[in-house]
Formats: sequence, structure tokens, C-alpha cells
Amino acid sequence: MKHVSVLLYHALWASAAEREAIDAEDRPYAVSVAHFRRQLLALREAGIPVLDPALLESGAPLPAGVLLTFDDGHASNALHALPILQELGMRAAFFVTTGFVHERPGYCTWEQIRLLADSGMTVGGHGHSHRFISDLPATAQHDELHASRESLQRHLERPVVQMSFPGGRCDAQSIAQAGSVGFTVLYSSRIGTLRAQVAPPAAPIPRIAVRAATAPAVFMDYARASRPRMVLARTASGIKGLTKRLIGNERYHQLYARLRG
Repeated sequence: MKHVSVLLYHALWASAAEREAIDAEDRPYAVSVAHFRRQLLALREAGIPVLDPALLESGAPLPAGVLLTFDDGHASNALHALPILQELGMRAAFFVTTGFVHERPGYCTWEQIRLLADSGMTVGGHGHSHRFISDLPATAQHDELHASRESLQRHLERPVVQMSFPGGRCDAQSIAQAGSVGFTVLYSSRIGTLRAQVAPPAAPIPRIAVRAATAPAVFMDYARASRPRMVLARTASGIKGLTKRLIGNERYHQLYARLRG
């Protein structure tokens, strides 16, 4: 391997009832606990290292391997993902939408988020309200990002420097605003991988979404940064990106939600 694949998860579910409790528009990104465990075991069996996301904070080159990330802060991150990661001796990054904490059913409490951090996981920001940062005016961008980081640092009592952009949407202004409030390691949802043994870029780190329908062979292709698989993924993402540019992020999201609802 000559690359680092950064895999993106959202919610996990262990029963039909748990799956049904996840919003319909989010279910395509919700992976069963059984599949998640099998995926991590497949990485171990293939000899693919699962790297600690905290390594990115040094700015030093990373060895080849895989990074695991979770967006939104769903309660299943603490209930299901954490025990499996601890059992297998692996670490991941969890990006929390702070406005959902104790407010939106099915999402983490501050006690659960502290448990993630105290267990050696990286906890980072994912906006405060999950609004698409690049769609906001400059002042609102700053307020959204500052509120997210300040809330995390206050509750966790430790520095927070990593974040992922809600919906993966970001542009030059939102990237600059994230830096201005103290986030130094940024993630997007752009399809791609990092080169191993090369200093990580200052630009937002690309990731590969793991979905409910991601087949085992496809998952391993993602983990190995298979060139044909990455070309297919980038092509599909490019078509989606063109649609977003034509109709706008918010209208695209509304259309997606109606189709999934």
C-alpha cells in the first residue's frame, strides 16, 4: 500500500428497531453493527493498519493504512462503535454536531462524547447546527464554527483541532474561517486518498463514505485505494457534485430527503 484511505461512517444499528429509528434520508449511510465488525476484522486479516487520527495533528507523514471517521455524533457511535473499536484495539475520529447534543433524539449526550474522548478517540467538530458552512455569509460561518469548537472544548476540557464540514461542503472562505477559530485538521467528503509517507495537505482531507450497501469487496478496494474503484467513485461523485452546483446545496439536500422519505 502506498496510500491512506480515510473512511467515513455515520450511524450504526444493531436491530431492525434501531435502523427504523434513524431518519429515512440517513439510512443509506447507516451500517449494521455486524457489517462494521466484519469490515474491521477484514482490515486486520489483510494486514491493513488502522491509524490513530491524532497522528494528523503533528503534520508528519503518515504510514500507509486506513483512518476511520464518523460524522454527526449519533448515539450509536458511543453505544456500538466504541466497544468494537476498544475490543480490537483501534481508534477513530468522531465529528460531533454540537447543537444535536441533548437536543436531537438518537444523538450523543455530553457524557457519551466525553466517554469517546476519554477512551482515546479523537473528538472533533461538525458544525453547531449542521448547516452547510459554505452556504452561509462570512459572519455566520465564523459563529457556527466558533460555537462548535468552543462547546466541545468547554465540555471536554481539552483542545479540539479537528473538524469535518457538514455535508462535506466547503470552499476557500469556509476553510479560512475554520482556521481562524482554531481548527487545523479539516476533512471534506471529496472522494480521494492521501499519499503515505508524504506530509498531509493543508487542504481538507478527502474521504470515502461507507454505506449500508457497500459490499465487502468494494470496502476492501476502498481500504486498499484500488485505482479502478477510486475512478468509479470519483465519477459518481462528480455527477453528484455537478447536480449540487446546478441546483444548489440546500435544494439538492431537500430533493434527496424527499426521495428517501
